[in-house]
Amino acid sequence: MMRIKRNNDGGYEVVKHIEKHNHPLTRTEWSHLHRSERSITDEKAKAIEEMLSSGLRPTQSFRYMAYNVGGEENVGHTLKDHMNFVNRLKMNNIEEGDAASVIDMIQDQDEEEDGFFFKVKMDDDGRLSNLFWRDSMMREDYEIYGDVNILSIYFILFF
Repeated sequence: MMRIKRNNDGGYEVVKHIEKHNHPLTRTEWSHLHRSERSITDEKAKAIEEMLSSGLRPTQSFRYMAYNVGGEENVGHTLKDHMNFVNRLKMNNIEEGDAASVIDMIQDQDEEEDGFFFKVKMDDDGRLSNLFWRDSMMREDYEIYGDVNILSIYFILFF
């Protein structure tokens, strides 16, 4: 327990501190959920990649791993960690040719449509990191409604 009070200078000071807790900090059955206890080791990463390449879906591969070690609490990472790892794998496997194909398609659309606009941003490694486009219909909708809908794949993948 810790008791803190505000001093006359506007700061805070500890007036009482007892290190011993009268309760456990967390339940034992939840300890596998602590960030410090979760990791995807190189061996697990290789196993996940092999299961995905053999056709298993990410949740199936997680359940298979959980079955083999006697439950989700023994896997060493959560399903969310597993899904995030798989998504990072997918992002890393997108080849330069895929990004180049997308850019070529957008450039073709830009040449065909007067109201089309796009902006592309590459990261330091030359990979596609941001892509924005707007066609004439989107522009017209904005002028009528004064509003925009944005889809952020970053938000979907990591939050």
